[in-house]
Amino acid sequence: MSEKSIFSNLVRQPDGAFSAVYGPYLLQSALQPIFSEQPDGRLQIAAFKGLIRASAGGMPCSPGEFFQRVAEDERAAVDGLCRSLHILNAGALGRRDCALIVNIQSGLFATPQAMRQEVERLRLSAHEAGMPLDAIACEIRQHPLDDPDRLARFAERLHESGFAIAIDDYTGEDRDLERVSRLQPQFVTFDTAWLRGFAENSAGLALLRVVVSQFAAKTIRAIVAGIEEPDMLALCREMGGPLLQGYLLARPELAPTSFNQTFPEHADTPVQAVAETSAAGTESRVVRPLRQFGRRGV
Repeated sequence: MSEKSIFSNLVRQPDGAFSAVYGPYLLQSALQPIFSEQPDGRLQIAAFKGLIRASAGGMPCSPGEFFQRVAEDERAAVDGLCRSLHILNAGALGRRDCALIVNIQSGLFATPQAMRQEVERLRLSAHEAGMPLDAIACEIRQHPLDDPDRLARFAERLHESGFAIAIDDYTGEDRDLERVSRLQPQFVTFDTAWLRGFAENSAGLALLRVVVSQFAAKTIRAIVAGIEEPDMLALCREMGGPLLQGYLLARPELAPTSFNQTFPEHADTPVQAVAETSAAGTESRVVRPLRQFGRRGV
């Protein structure tokens, strides 16, 4: 799949959602809301997390398994294609005040040329979607063999182009403090297991409140993911109100989602309360592509 043909992989479905095809695989975009909680306990969507869903012949395939089957020389383009799907489907929601967090396999963009090409892909996707660049946060994950300096250069290039940065699995260790310093993120997702263990006593909880407050002072929005039980939600409230993500609040939905109806953006429309979210949408819908393009059925 050539770099220039990236958008030829995209298919606009009758329901308005964008999907893509790669060989025998159908790629769909699932979006999961990330919420801020209002003083009265109601939820407002602050961001979406883009999650790729792959299937072949109607049978789901995990993202990890799918990418293992992608030809090595096409992984960067397919990785970029997944982000394009998320951006186009999030843009179709037309929400003015929502960010979008998209994962990026930074190891696929090791050279200045590869970084430049990916930034241009992101810019083109944002333009097509009508999304401001600073509403798109690229989540850079650091693996043990990654070169920290190269990751910092990539983050710097993204920042210079107008995009935001996100990091995940934050545990407050020295390496995480260094990541924050190097990558200058706008979103930081806490490691859920570390968070639970750290908040078992009042001293740990007090330190978490300090961390959330310090992040806010630097215009970094802390995120607590994996919220599946009410006690986790109560913990977040005691931490000082980080952003919230989890099945207790809303499950991911394949595009087009129902989130504009269940969580309307406009202030004059009631915002859904936490207690009303347990029956949020599922991902059972699989859409057949209307047509395929290019070589290898792409």
